[in-house]
Amino acid sequence: MNILHNLKLRFAPPRITDPDFGGLLFMYIPNAPELSYWECEWMFPKTATPISIALPGTESGPFPEARQFYLGLPDRFEKILSAARPNLENVFRDWLQQDLPQDIFSGVKLAGFGLMDAKAQPTQWDISFETTGDKWLGISIAFIGDTAQEATVDT
Repeated sequence: MNILHNLKLRFAPPRITDPDFGGLLFMYIPNAPELSYWECEWMFPKTATPISIALPGTESGPFPEARQFYLGLPDRFEKILSAARPNLENVFRDWLQQDLPQDIFSGVKLAGFGLMDAKAQPTQWDISFETTGDKWLGISIAFIGDTAQEATVDT
């Protein structure tokens, strides 16, 4: 890739309008182009709220596997929440000294999903939440396939 094109990708990144996700912005990683991705705020169908997502891909667009992963999330959402709930309960007990409400979304809002390598099997991805109460916490729960891993908390 020539230096002028590289600079253009960094300082004037491509934008596209996707029929499913809306406006996408390409985030070029010059030291590791294979990690480049498209980012956007997607109106998530199950919550009808905007969330952040990053779709791995190249300058020509997101990888088909990334599109397939994200478009499959709404159908799996209840199962994902069930798998994430024990980790959210632990975070609420440890960090907020309270129980997670039965209605998860009365205590947190869905912030986004992340996917590093769209082609890896099993898929490694994460779901993130933000607390809605007096104390803000960013909570990320990694998944390997459909199995939730330990939560990471940001304050």
